[in-house]
Amino acid sequence: MFREKLIYAIVVVLFTATSCATTTSAPTIDELIAQGGEVISFTDLIGDAGVTFVSTEGDWFNYLGADGRKVVKINKTGQLKELTWRVNDSGQFCQQMFSTEKEACDNNVIIKDKEGIYNSYNKANSKPGSPFIIMSGNPEGF
Repeated sequence: MFREKLIYAIVVVLFTATSCATTTSAPTIDELIAQGGEVISFTDLIGDAGVTFVSTEGDWFNYLGADGRKVVKINKTGQLKELTWRVNDSGQFCQQMFSTEKEACDNNVIIKDKEGIYNSYNKANSKPGSPFIIMSGNPEGF
């Protein structure tokens, strides 16, 4: 009797583990382009007035000013960081990263999907960031 219950328990655990093991991975940059997405240049978006990226969930704002200022605000914590961005001599877009404050050059690409939602992807590992929309200028007054 104990052996039958043990075998039943093992079968239930294995079935549950295999049925819950399906993972959904984010689409790659190439997949998004094949589905009608488009690569957008950071510098093309900034323009003369700057540009503000706003998380689709409203969690954060990221302002890139024409003067090389980058200001990130995390709404949940109220954290605000003033950072920088630039285009280096090789033409790469460089920016200070929020988490480390270290400069990274040409490591991200912006993809606009077929629904008009933007996302920043890390080119090295094709990992997406958080989806965002774009607002012209500096509506938050950073």
